[in-house]
Amino acid sequence: MAVYTERKNYHTRAHMGMIDVTQDFQHAVTEACRRHGISSGIVTGFTTGGVSALTTLEFEPGIVGHDLKDALDRFSPYLDERGRVVPYHHHDTWHDDNGSSHIKAALLSPFITVPFVDGRLMVGPWQNLTLVECDTRNREREIVFQVMGE
Repeated sequence: MAVYTERKNYHTRAHMGMIDVTQDFQHAVTEACRRHGISSGIVTGFTTGGVSALTTLEFEPGIVGHDLKDALDRFSPYLDERGRVVPYHHHDTWHDDNGSSHIKAALLSPFITVPFVDGRLMVGPWQNLTLVECDTRNREREIVFQVMGE
């Protein structure tokens, strides 16, 4: 079984900024197939940021710009009804303001694994692989793509 690893950096936007990374997953698969002569297997993407995540969703303005953030804010709000940062014990430890970001990232996942067949990702027509920035500040993030197959 061949293994191929590739990394890519992204500039993300704070408070649930999202980037469609589907083509970057496909690029890693295409390169692995070209370099190692494989055609089927799995690709895993892993984001190395503690408060970033990877998921699948339909990458459309309602979900990307509002719905996912609104849903996760119900579980882990950043601001209260008066616009003040909601206190989390994490803030006491690190003297920062991103406790809610850690909860959101934990509810999502730092990785996603997708099968591929004949060099093509097996995702549905409305299924986009998406990098989500859960932190309270813009960040530079890295995704490590690892392709395994035969």
